[in-house]
Amino acid sequence: MTAETGPIRFGVIGCGIIAYWAHLRELRHLKNAILVAAADPDAGARQRASRLAHVPVYEHSDELLQRDDIDAVVISAPTHLHAQLAVAAAKARKNFYLEKPIAATAQDAHCVIAAAQEAGVSAAIGFNRRVHPLFEQARALIAAGRIGRIRAVLSTFCEPASPALVPVWKRQRLTGGGVLLDLASHHVDLVRWFLNCEATAVDARLSTEISEDDSAWLRLSMADGTEVSSFFSFRAGLADFLEFIGERGTLRVDRHRRSLSVRIGRRLGYGVKNHLSFPGREVLAYQMVRLLRPSYDPSYRRALSAFVELLHGGERRLASLHDGLRSLQTVLAAEESARTQRPMTLASA
Repeated sequence: MTAETGPIRFGVIGCGIIAYWAHLRELRHLKNAILVAAADPDAGARQRASRLAHVPVYEHSDELLQRDDIDAVVISAPTHLHAQLAVAAAKARKNFYLEKPIAATAQDAHCVIAAAQEAGVSAAIGFNRRVHPLFEQARALIAAGRIGRIRAVLSTFCEPASPALVPVWKRQRLTGGGVLLDLASHHVDLVRWFLNCEATAVDARLSTEISEDDSAWLRLSMADGTEVSSFFSFRAGLADFLEFIGERGTLRVDRHRRSLSVRIGRRLGYGVKNHLSFPGREVLAYQMVRLLRPSYDPSYRRALSAFVELLHGGERRLASLHDGLRSLQTVLAAEESARTQRPMTLASA
């Protein structure tokens, strides 16, 4: 599809937690974007979205997709509905921003890619951490060799959730639940993005306590020899960080902290010291807001802004559908590894 001109007119399909706290709010204030309508089959979600956004909110997504005054849609429905909604958006000639993961199965993911290609629409996967200022700064430091060649990565992503507050669809893998699809897909994508390298093998273990697959231990072998060890859980304390161990030092990026931690060996004597990394303007702006709003996360607005820029012919800064497929393939291999209790080899990208 050729680049859009003028403000991008958006619809939002799926008005659950992420849409309510992020997409519906951000689109109303985003430069060069207009929120036109939303849709959700749940009456309560429709009511909340209508009060918040003051736009028409439909029960059925096809009513939204039939509108001629919508250029693009944000799809933030339950995971098992991602593929059918993305395919429907493509057939309606709507560009789409699809929340991760791309789909619940590889077959469905391939259908999404084929539909977007056939329709000639632009699409992106909502791996919003790629445009978080701290994560961008961390990637630049790694690429500049600040801590030397990366030898290992440690990562943890935990989102403790009360069973009573977890949506029904998130409690079962069949409908897209489980920490691998919901949490690990983010870090799998980030490791590829940080290292500019593909995973070649995966070894995993899953645990079910209250909801299906609510904790996971994951090990990835990357093509450049880096080993990645990760833990994901709905049953552990809040955490979301990646730590890179390089030949000269370590770098830790933590979504719940305002700044990076970079430590390198001392020139004199034994031990390590903090390495000063001067933040750019965007990181400084983020840090200032965090002083007043400790839970502030700019990545959702920045991701939607990057999508608008993409539709206006700008460079791609967001994950593509193929990036989404690669993340899903790794997650599926991890699930198979946990089931068979043996490592799985990943096919070349």
